[in-house]
Amino acid sequence: MVLPEGAETVIVIFDLSNFGLDNMDWGFVRLFVQCFESYYPETLGVCVVHRAPFVFWGLWKLIQPLLDPVVASKFVFTRNNAELHKVIPRERLPINHYEGLDDWTYEYVPAVPGENDVQKDTAAKDALSAERKGLEERFDAVTRNWIKNINGQNSAERDTIASELREQYTRMTPYVRAKNLYQRWGVANQGKVNWTYNVKA
Repeated sequence: MVLPEGAETVIVIFDLSNFGLDNMDWGFVRLFVQCFESYYPETLGVCVVHRAPFVFWGLWKLIQPLLDPVVASKFVFTRNNAELHKVIPRERLPINHYEGLDDWTYEYVPAVPGENDVQKDTAAKDALSAERKGLEERFDAVTRNWIKNINGQNSAERDTIASELREQYTRMTPYVRAKNLYQRWGVANQGKVNWTYNVKA
């Protein structure tokens, strides 16, 4: 939802400032790993573990064997902001807390009553779900055929259906997913992603 078209990988930051054993959420870590390994195997570009305290290293010894070696190799550890700036450009980090150049401040925008009322329209949701299933079946069939006859080139038909799937999910999203903070901020709307940075010189 927050990947702009054309972008294929993300950087995730786990900021472990003031981390203690009480903060360790094994369920979340397991879900995070499973999601990237099973559903988004090539989406994770880098996972930055920032300011990990000494107590974390014992936990890392337990977590690392759970990870696919390819996924484990994507973890980068930074001890301070100077090291973080070597991984992520300062222009993309907020001034506050990370000594970046982006003048961004977190603001929670609460939900508006009725913003998800469209989900009550089950007939429209069912029609969109059926349309989606048809597209997925076409994509699966074309992909299987492409794999059997692969010649080092992309399949134009497969790429077209992939675009149709993306567009169709944009129409289906309001019926199956509640609005989130990124949508209320205006970052992710109608299938478009609009990241803005207010860079200070």
